[in-house]
Amino acid sequence: MQKKFLVNIFILLAVNILIKPFWILGIDRLIQNTVGNEQYGVYANLFAFSLLFVMLLDFGINNFSSTSVAKNHSIISKQFSSLVPLKILFSFAYLIVTTCVGMIYGFSSHQLWLLFMMSFNQILSFFILYFRSNISGLQLFKTDSLLSVVDRTLMIIFCGLMIWAAFAEVNIEHFIYAQTLGYIMAMLISFYVLKPYLETIKFTIDTKVFIALIKQAYPFAVIALLMTLYTRVDIILIKKIFITGDIENGIYAKANRLLEASNMMAVMVSGMLLPMFAKMLNQKEELQQLVKMSMAILIAPAIMLSVFCSIYKTEIMELLYHQNNPYASDVFGIVIFTFIPICVTYIFGTLLTANSNLKIVSLIALVAVVVNMAINLFIIPSKGAFGAAIAALITQSFAAILFFVFAQKKLKLQLTYFNVLQFVLFAIIFVTSILFMHQSKINLFISIIISGLSGVTLLFVFRILKYSSLVKLASNNLKGA
Repeated sequence: MQKKFLVNIFILLAVNILIKPFWILGIDRLIQNTVGNEQYGVYANLFAFSLLFVMLLDFGINNFSSTSVAKNHSIISKQFSSLVPLKILFSFAYLIVTTCVGMIYGFSSHQLWLLFMMSFNQILSFFILYFRSNISGLQLFKTDSLLSVVDRTLMIIFCGLMIWAAFAEVNIEHFIYAQTLGYIMAMLISFYVLKPYLETIKFTIDTKVFIALIKQAYPFAVIALLMTLYTRVDIILIKKIFITGDIENGIYAKANRLLEASNMMAVMVSGMLLPMFAKMLNQKEELQQLVKMSMAILIAPAIMLSVFCSIYKTEIMELLYHQNNPYASDVFGIVIFTFIPICVTYIFGTLLTANSNLKIVSLIALVAVVVNMAINLFIIPSKGAFGAAIAALITQSFAAILFFVFAQKKLKLQLTYFNVLQFVLFAIIFVTSILFMHQSKINLFISIIISGLSGVTLLFVFRILKYSSLVKLASNNLKGA
């Protein structure tokens, strides 16, 4: 069992670390370098729009499916037959809502077509997730891990042919079509893997299942909508209220790319934390050590990454992009710091969710939406992408503080001033060392290696990370596997 657990985790981490960051920092970056900031800004705006109502595509179905199949493998055919029609209905609702709001927003007919295709891609993506939820419910974890990167792998191949083999003209429309083709093939592969476990398929709409899902999932759907709004609405506002909105969105996308790549790893860790927190709360186990460990694993590296990237902002942006200027570097220098409060939210927001404090999570998200909208409407007209970066940092920090405070209060966590002081001292010394390296004109790649080694060393020096705790956490995971 221990060997199986370790192999599954290794495969999941390995395939995601190899493929997904390459998609963002490789293919996606090259597309922007080729088409330019303005055209990519149009794509970024449409992509943000396609994400606004994605909660309609799931509504708790994937989680419900995975949990039910895991408990009883024999119900997979019957459940599949009743849930697929519901997903199709939700998909039509999503398409209609997204298209109508897009028309009200003022997209041109061509942009509406591109929005439709990107929305169709989201539907395909969520069907892949649904098929994978059944596969994971069947305990086929290795298969699920490999399927998790099939879509991106195919897209890398198709976009690679377009970029390097001149298979087609490199533009945003072809970029979207390449994604569509990748999603379609990945969905067919996922279904092909799942099909042998489906004895008979007779599609029916079960109203009881539908009502049960709505009741169970609507709080999570509301939270998902609110969090999407305060993390994605800035791109939509930049387009509407700044003179050169598309160009600013292109710059903003540049600044966010490394953050998105880093965020993928943090999301994976937070995904592991939710069931662990839920299990410990259900069994009334002590949370203190796991919370401290998650802070060491998420927040400390976020501080390291944010500080290093902000100080080396010009060098990093010049390395990544053909066309860079001090303004884009300044936007990146602000945006990357949002990774710290985002990681705080992943820990303490997840903790509140696991404790079923959904009203508190919803209220915090709602306040964050209001704060983000107010700051963006005030600052974007004069500051553009730089103003949106400031608004994002303020909003994420504000939400993170609220999540931290309410988690402390509701769960009676005993995080002392000493725990905070550990992170403060770590940050001060780490910042000082990075500034010294930067002033000494040390090569960027050598600086990355030195900063990584020094950061990890400081984590152990200040006892933020303890070897004994790592061993204990691994042991607990293995026992629960």
